[in-house]
Amino acid sequence: MIEETGHDPSAAGQRLDAALLGELGVGAARATLLQFSSAFCAPCRAVRRVSEEIAGMIPGVQHVEVDAESHLDAVRALGIWRTPTLLVLDGEGRVTKRATGVPGKPQLIAALGDVL
Repeated sequence: MIEETGHDPSAAGQRLDAALLGELGVGAARATLLQFSSAFCAPCRAVRRVSEEIAGMIPGVQHVEVDAESHLDAVRALGIWRTPTLLVLDGEGRVTKRATGVPGKPQLIAALGDVL
């Protein structure tokens, strides 16, 4: 399910620090699908597959996958409680939407439409 970030005070409209984005491997883009995953997470693979496909279809969209266990400070700061968690970032690095579990392709495309 994709939620407005207003439901999560730890991420509501939060603009992520440029240093944190760099540490997580996020480059400049019109929108970013920032995925937090863990090593033995089967749903994480499904989210990766859908996110990569969408990033390949829509110009200016990138998908970045982060190993949650290797970035515990970021996980705590962003209120990531489970994997997979997908944050939709706008071009300024603001968290606009958040999904836990496996969102559908149409849901992700709609979430990006709000950003682009």
